[in-house]
Parts: sequence; C-alpha cells; structure tokens
Amino acid sequence: MIKKLGVIILILTSFLSVNAQLKREYVPDSLCQGFQKTTLDMGNDYNGRVVATLVRKLAPDTTARKAVLYIHGYNDYFFQTEMAEEYIKHGYNFYAVDLRKNGRSILPGQVRGDVRNLVEYYNEIDEALNIIHREKNSFVVLNGHSMGGLIAALYAEDRIGKEKFDAVFLNSPFFAWNLSPILRATILPIAASEGATRPEKTRKASDVSWYGESLHKNFKGEWDYSLTLKPLIAPDITYGWIHAVNDGIKRVQAGLHIAKPVLVMHSDRSINTKKWNDDLFNADAVLNVEDIHKYARNISTNVKIIGITGGMHDLVLSRKPVRDQVYSQLFDYLKQYEPKK
Repeated sequence: MIKKLGVIILILTSFLSVNAQLKREYVPDSLCQGFQKTTLDMGNDYNGRVVATLVRKLAPDTTARKAVLYIHGYNDYFFQTEMAEEYIKHGYNFYAVDLRKNGRSILPGQVRGDVRNLVEYYNEIDEALNIIHREKNSFVVLNGHSMGGLIAALYAEDRIGKEKFDAVFLNSPFFAWNLSPILRATILPIAASEGATRPEKTRKASDVSWYGESLHKNFKGEWDYSLTLKPLIAPDITYGWIHAVNDGIKRVQAGLHIAKPVLVMHSDRSINTKKWNDDLFNADAVLNVEDIHKYARNISTNVKIIGITGGMHDLVLSRKPVRDQVYSQLFDYLKQYEPKK
C-alpha cells in the first residue's frame, strides 16, 4: 500500500511539473509596453547562476501558428517594438530572448556578455523554441542581429536534423571582425589565445558611441531605449568573450551547411568614422558589409543575400523608408516558405 502510494505521488508530481511547464507564467514587461516576459532558469556556469529572459507579444488572431524568435546583438537587448509589430501584422506571434548576462537577464555581479563559448547560448535558444512550440506554433523563423546573427547561424548548423525552426533571417550578422588586416593578423590572435587561458581578464571594448548617438532620441536618433542596458560606450569585455566570438567567426568563415532557407540582409556600404558624420544614418558603422556578403555566400546552399541601400547596422532601426524596404523584402521572402492556408 505504501509503495502504491509512493508511485501515485510520483506520477502526480510529474503531471504537475509538466502542466506547470505547459502553463508557463508571464508577467508584463516593464521595458516594452504591451509585451510579456518570463524568466528561463539556465542553471549555473563558472560564475554562478545564470538566467535568460523570453519576451513575447502574441498576434490578435488566436489561431496564428507562425512565430519568430529574435536574438539580439552585442551590447544590446530586445527593444525593437516596431519590428515586433511588423511581424505581428503579418500574422506572427513575436518572441525575443535576452541572452544570459545581457539586457533583462543581467544578474548582480555579472560581467555583461561574459561567455567562454557561444554554444553556451544554445540552452536558452533550445528552451525558447521548446516554449514556442508548446504554445502551438508550427512555423518558426529564427531571426538574429549582428552577434545574434553569428549565434543563430552556428546554432542552425549545429541543430541540423533537429531543427525546431523553418527559416533563418540574419540582419547584419557578425561574420568578421571589423579590424585592419594588420590587427587581424597580430593583436587578434594574441587576445583570442589569452581568452583561452585567462578568460576572466577584461579590456576596453571598441568605441562605437557615434553609432549609439545616431540611434537614441536623446542624441540624434529617433529610438527610445535603456542606456543602462545598451550604453553608448560598451562596458569592458572579457578575453573569454573574444576567444568565444573568434572561434565562432572562424567556423563561419570556414563554411557552414545550414539546411533551412536563409535570408541575409546588410547595408549596401560601411562607414568608419571617429567623429560625428551624417552618413551614420545611411551606412553600417559597426561592421564591414563586404565581409558579411563574402562569408554569407558560404553558410548554406539555399541563401539569399540582399544589400539594403541606406541601411544602418541594425537595419530595422534605419530611417523609415529604408526599414519599410527591409520589411517588404523580408515578408516577401518568407511567403514562399510559410504554410499555405
């Protein structure tokens, strides 16, 4: 009798656990009005507890079964609500993940973005996609920007045969360091090697504050976002991060074999400036678009690459006529893969 009771309790406990997962609790997101968020417990890493944050806004059509998972870039978090509304307008349920030690997911004492291998991010992407499918979505787009584009490309490669997504959209993916050939050949290998042995050591990040000024409404831009979570000058980076990103970039440059259809978009040109220039509104001030185009050609046999005239680094934050063109190209592309009604 006691043994039977124990079995019953075990079954009941398992049922309640599964039921709790299916009915994940969301709370209103304080950063983006009308959105909800939930915390994903990612266990512990070399510095202690880590979490990720899943943000969502569902389409008003409760029968919608299309969804997108957005992965932000370096020194970034999800705040691009206009992009989310465009997806929703086209019948998608919108989800975004703030990766561990970034944005909404930073815990006290953590170094922003500190990671030793980009594979660490796979845990939250896996969990986010599991939730998206549990919430009755059957067609899913994986959307990554900049460093999030690098992560998404590697994740798509490493999940071949086990994909829980149906198409990939990469917005200005971080496929190469925007450094001179001399620095790439000398300083970069030393820093990456240092990251393998002393990953916790830090150094100053590159100053791309002019890019931030071209975005934020407090300066010369049109967007409102947290300058605490996305500061003009990025905080110090760890050598472990450099090592992790460098390894990821080398994998991309050696060629990938992503099985799902891939759309890559980038600006038609780059700008390199150390002072304010109005061209910051019309070009990529962070990465070299020629590098993006070069390496994007070798990540899949089914890849489409589009250069956007006048695009900024984050294409969906460009001037309105430009981002309208981005959305037009994006949703025209996705139509050919979306399930037929």
